[in-house]
Amino acid sequence: MQEFHFTTWCLSRSNRSSDITISVFTDEINRQSPARALELAREWQVDYVEVRSLVSGRFPNVDDHELEDIVRLITDSGVAVSAVSPGFCKGPVDDPGVATSISEGLPKACKWARRLGTELISCFAFSRTDDGLAPAAVTSRVREMAAIVEDHGCRLVLENEATSWAATGIEALAIINETGADKVGLCWDPGNAARAGSAAPFPDEYELIKSHVAHVHVKNYNQDTGNWSLADVGTVDWKGQMAALKRDGYAGHVVVETHTDISPDTFAVVEQGLSSLERNTLHNLKFVRQLV
Repeated sequence: MQEFHFTTWCLSRSNRSSDITISVFTDEINRQSPARALELAREWQVDYVEVRSLVSGRFPNVDDHELEDIVRLITDSGVAVSAVSPGFCKGPVDDPGVATSISEGLPKACKWARRLGTELISCFAFSRTDDGLAPAAVTSRVREMAAIVEDHGCRLVLENEATSWAATGIEALAIINETGADKVGLCWDPGNAARAGSAAPFPDEYELIKSHVAHVHVKNYNQDTGNWSLADVGTVDWKGQMAALKRDGYAGHVVVETHTDISPDTFAVVEQGLSSLERNTLHNLKFVRQLV
């Protein structure tokens, strides 16, 4: 198996032109029906989707028959998969179930990720208990996950998330550097950074972490209201962020992760036959396409 180094991949991006690819979380189109989500994805001419929650639970912690179904649905739809998001390590690092979750869950996630046609698996940095630096146990577990994922032919990206030890991109990068930046990439989520209190995910924070960005999630957060918002309204300057990604030669996926089904009254045209979440995701998709 060819050895993969994230630092080589990320830094080499500056030597080639940007080739950003748009993806959409299936459960940000429709949370109840992957079939409906994939039907709309094709109608909207989406070429990539990201897999997270299925009908009976989060990937891959569902029955194998349901995993077979999602493989079949995605294959039949003709779309490709940008990554999978199993949600590993969202609880306390000292939870007794962590060891089993990692040793048994990660190989299963890798197996089914490859069945879906992707090698990219995201994880989190456990639930935060104070405002200090991440405990050594967090870094140790992330290092363990990276080794397992690599052994099974996949790549690990650590996502910054507001309630974790990697609430911001800067905190995530600190854990990645302690773990080994050649083994773990950064899943950059400016919306999560905004929710964590970062005043300027772009440009201030991005400038410090940009060479390690291996995957990007697109959503927005309004710090004034304390709510998720449409991608073009909120704390994150997505117009500037996307321009910077292109300028810096980012050649990965940007994944629409709407996170809100609140339908604003400002839509110029109401999309007929769509739920609130579907409408919002289509709105965000159109916005991201304009930027890319």
